[in-house]
Amino acid sequence: MFKTKNLTLILIGIMLFSLLLTVVGITLPISRKSDKIEEAGSQSMLSGDAIAIAMGHYSATSLRLLQEYPSESSAYRSLCGLLERMREHYGFQNVYTVTRNNMGYFYVLDSQYVQSETGSYHPISSEFSFDVYGKEVKQLIDAIYDGNSTGGFVSKAIRSEDGTFIVAAAPIMDGDKVLTVLCMDISLDDIQFYKLWFINFNYVSWICGTLFVLSAG
Repeated sequence: MFKTKNLTLILIGIMLFSLLLTVVGITLPISRKSDKIEEAGSQSMLSGDAIAIAMGHYSATSLRLLQEYPSESSAYRSLCGLLERMREHYGFQNVYTVTRNNMGYFYVLDSQYVQSETGSYHPISSEFSFDVYGKEVKQLIDAIYDGNSTGGFVSKAIRSEDGTFIVAAAPIMDGDKVLTVLCMDISLDDIQFYKLWFINFNYVSWICGTLFVLSAG
């Protein structure tokens, strides 16, 4: 009788401990994902703001002409090359500029021009579609153009055939006017939300969940 009672208490203890670890194994990666996305977005904005300010200061005339008279000119190739170097240096998935006018939303520059054989390149004046990017990115771009935002990032992850990423955006100014919006796709594929040091919480939640079911039975 005494041994049976002790065994029951031990099983209850194992069951409760397993349940606790299962909950931690599920909730901690979610919390870490939010933190890591916030960190990635904030860090990207630091570099994005600096590049956008520099392009507005040194390249406003070239960008304005490219928007008025789209062509793959030497200025276009040079500016796309600049975005490609930015993409490589900061590890972005893609860097490009989007312009809004009364006809819609259109690409101007695209870092993928340098490696356009990949198929991810969007030519100048091609339509920027929100089918992939979603309404949150549209709201951010509109807020920048309408003067309600000085830039930021969308924390909602976007999934496409190129991977999972978030989008950050900063205005390129021509004086007091928004000339175009510099956008950065920030890959999340290499960020392991479910790991902390050497602990893989996917395994922890699976093992503890199994242990909880066995002890409850």
